[in-house]
Order: sequence, then C-alpha cells, then structure tokens
Amino acid sequence: MKRSRMLALLLCIAVTLSLASCSSSSPSYYDKNESAAYDSSMGYSGGWGAAEEAYDDNEYESPAPEPDKPEAVNDLSSRKIIKNADLQFETTAYDEFLASLSACVAQFGGYAESSETYGGGIYSSRSSRSAYLTLRIPADRYDGFMETVSGLGAVTHRSESAEDVTMSYVDTESRLRALETEYETLLEILDKAESLEDVILLQSRISDLNYQMDSYKSQLRKYDDLISYCTVRVTVSEVWRETVPNGKTLTFGERIATGLKENLFDIGEGFSDFAVWFVTSLPYLLIWAVVIAAVVLIIRAIVRRTRKKKEKQLVEAYIRSQEHETENKKTDENP
Repeated sequence: MKRSRMLALLLCIAVTLSLASCSSSSPSYYDKNESAAYDSSMGYSGGWGAAEEAYDDNEYESPAPEPDKPEAVNDLSSRKIIKNADLQFETTAYDEFLASLSACVAQFGGYAESSETYGGGIYSSRSSRSAYLTLRIPADRYDGFMETVSGLGAVTHRSESAEDVTMSYVDTESRLRALETEYETLLEILDKAESLEDVILLQSRISDLNYQMDSYKSQLRKYDDLISYCTVRVTVSEVWRETVPNGKTLTFGERIATGLKENLFDIGEGFSDFAVWFVTSLPYLLIWAVVIAAVVLIIRAIVRRTRKKKEKQLVEAYIRSQEHETENKKTDENP
C-alpha cells in the first residue's frame, strides 16, 4: 500500500510538472511586452516594493520622460502562415504552355504534387484539351512564382488565401513539451520502481504518452510542410481564341464586332463539324439505307399483294352478283 501511495504521489507530481511546463511555455514576446507595459504604467523598475518605499519616505518624484521609441513593426517572418492559390488559364498553344509551366515550376524550386489531363474528341475541329495541376512552391519564392506564371497565358481567374496558424502551432508545441516533460519524469520513476504492478502502470502511461506525442509531432510536421511549401492549383484550358487577351477591356463597338465574329465562327464550325460527322458516318448511313430500302420494298410487296387479292375478290363478287341477277331474270321470264 505504501508503494502504491508513493507511486500515485509521484504520478501526481509528474502531471503537475507537465501542466506547469505547458502554462509557462507561452511565447516570449507576449511576456516581454506585458512586462514592459506594466513597468511603464507603474513608473518604477522595482515593482510594488519600490513604490511603497517611495511613498513612505515622501520622496516621490515624477519619472523622467522616456525617449521616443520607434513604433513596433509587425514581423510576419515570425508568423506561421499557410498560403494557397487558384489560377485558371486560357491558351491557344496548349503543349507550349504546359512546357513553360513545368520550366517555371522547376525554376522556382517547386514540384507538381498531382496532375490530370483530358483530350478532345476527333469529330470536332475545336480542341478541348485541359489540364488540372496541383503545384507546391517554396514559401520564400511564392511571390516571384505567381508574378512569373501569370505572364504565361491569359488568366481568367485568380484567387489567393493566407491562413495564420501561429496560435495553433504554438499551442501544439506547448502540449508536446508538456508531454515530453511528463514522459522524462515517468522514465525516472520507472527506473526506481520495484514492484511489477508499478512497472505495468508506468509502462501503460508511458505508452499513452508516446501515442499522444507522435500525434502532435505528426501535426507539427504537417503544419511545417504546408507552411514551407505553398499550394497552387492550376487549371489550363485550350481554346482557339483567348476570351479577353491580356485582360483587355473591350469597348461597345469591339464587343459587337467580337460577338459577330464569334457567331459567324460558330456557324462555320457547325457546318464543318457536320461535314466531318457525315463523311465519317457514311458506312453506317449506307447500312441503314440498305436496311430501310429492303423494309420499304417488302412493305410495298405486301401491300401490292394484298391489293391484288382484294381486287380479285371484288371481281369475283361482281361476277357472282351478275350471274345471280341473270338467273333471277330468267326465272321471272319463265314462271
């Protein structure tokens, strides 16, 4: 019983130490700023003790004005920021654009995390190839990459986002340090444990700590990966003509002229597509023509035979009716 109580007491001490480590692991720049602000508001570098001494001696003097300090600058380099971007391009030179994009990614030290490509059909004269790529670019070269890649083709859509995960990152680090402190303490207690029951209890807790620490370490590695390499999703569409080359704003007359050209072009493409479809579908059309012709001939033959049969029946009925009338006349003449 004494050993169990002693072990429970040591476990409580380990947990207390870990909690104390967690609470004392807040960012240093918060502590420094708060301490400086507190000293400045009190006017004494010695805290409350110095203030009471000055009050008792009635020798209080107003503090000398501090020299002007430069305004604090928001240092973004100390923040943990995850950047993401989406880009959509239109290009008339699909293959050349993809080659230029790959070269641009390699130039800035990035890589393609995933890519998908789709090809157009053979019956349309308009190519409809497209590509979807997920790129990872080093954070320190992200701005240069975005500026360079935007000049490769006509950008139809661009969006960027930045997520500040500093507080989550610092909190995860604090929790990890607290668990590591408890882990080291429990290892020291395990070395001094004598009973098998104590060893099993300690090892169970140490195993739980290992699992939790691995989880936090994995989360920190994920944060580090997303922070150090920005994610850029790119969509590339092949077109015959760019919608608005280089983002130019069209005037009223240019819009009318562009609309007429688009409609005439669509009509021409429609005739061209129909001609291609018709020529390539001739074998099927010929087969269907033969089948339809055969069906028509069979139907016509059946209709003709049916018509002749009906005509024959009508003639026979007419002959019988004439014969019947003749017999009736002879009967009337010779009663």
